[in-house]
Amino acid sequence: MAKVKKGVLTQGTQVWIKHGDTPELTKMVCITGIQLGDDSPTDIPDTCLEETDSATSVYGLNQPGEGSITINTDPENASHLVLLQLAADNAGVEVFVGWSDGTTEPTLVTDAVTLGENRTWTSFTALLKDSSPTFEPDSLVQHTISMKRQSKAITAYKTSA
Repeated sequence: MAKVKKGVLTQGTQVWIKHGDTPELTKMVCITGIQLGDDSPTDIPDTCLEETDSATSVYGLNQPGEGSITINTDPENASHLVLLQLAADNAGVEVFVGWSDGTTEPTLVTDAVTLGENRTWTSFTALLKDSSPTFEPDSLVQHTISMKRQSKAITAYKTSA
């Protein structure tokens, strides 16, 4: 009986952040988690005065979710220092999450990032927020950097091997 593949593992996921006035693409080394947050549309009330039972509404604009990037903070990891500085500056960034179903890395030419077709990608823009380190018994020092997404998280699924 053939083994049935049940999904894509999270192990092997890689994250890059595009940042700066002169754009740079930084590969995040050793993040321990990324949460994208859920989007929700706003509600626009459209209830008529004659209505006596239930209020009604229509969907409005999409409200992007809030997520986070978690790291076991390492002052010798240059990508951690870049992330922490961007968060301290409340910087706007573009985030590119390469799923573990491929190994292609993104490329940056001038201002444009190109993503390979042999890997699934999720990308979005976000504002980063500063955070304090977390110190807990018998653990590593961590930072959870909040991200307020400014766009939908768009996923482009792998189209070639």
